[in-house]
Amino acid sequence: MYEIITLRDKVRVEPSRLEENTEEAVTEIIKKNYIGRTIEEKALLIGLIGIDGVEEGIIIPNDASIYYDTIFRMLAYLPTLHETVKGQVVDVSEIGAIVNIGPIDGLVHISQTMDDFVDFSKNALTGRRTKTSVKTGDTVIASIIAVSTKGMMKVGLTMRSPGLGKLGSKKKEAVKK
Repeated sequence: MYEIITLRDKVRVEPSRLEENTEEAVTEIIKKNYIGRTIEEKALLIGLIGIDGVEEGIIIPNDASIYYDTIFRMLAYLPTLHETVKGQVVDVSEIGAIVNIGPIDGLVHISQTMDDFVDFSKNALTGRRTKTSVKTGDTVIASIIAVSTKGMMKVGLTMRSPGLGKLGSKKKEAVKK
């Protein structure tokens, strides 16, 4: 799920940037310091929406930089348990499949790829009974089953439930019957 979050922070503008427009300098610094960062142990910041206010700067003794109290809005990704996501498989290994679900990649453990015993061979995960395979480049629908935000954000996915899995694989099974 995506959400717009309003943040307030003191942005440090170094002396070398003081000739620039204050708002432009603050914008670049916020993008550099915040995009890709996990905040409040739940949200991954992925883009700056806008700056709502830059107050007059203050100078701290023994530091030539100016600190601007700034209010800004950022787009954040908050993965939610049991949320259904669509993504593309970017890598397959004996551990499982890595699926890009937008701003981050999630792991579908080999045991969670399908409701079948799964074998890994030739860069594909293949079900023994169904012969359904998942390989790099496939588009899949998965459900978020685990989220870890300690340090770098990690997401665990499953494709075992009905309606989840590789797009088009259910149609092929129906045609065979």
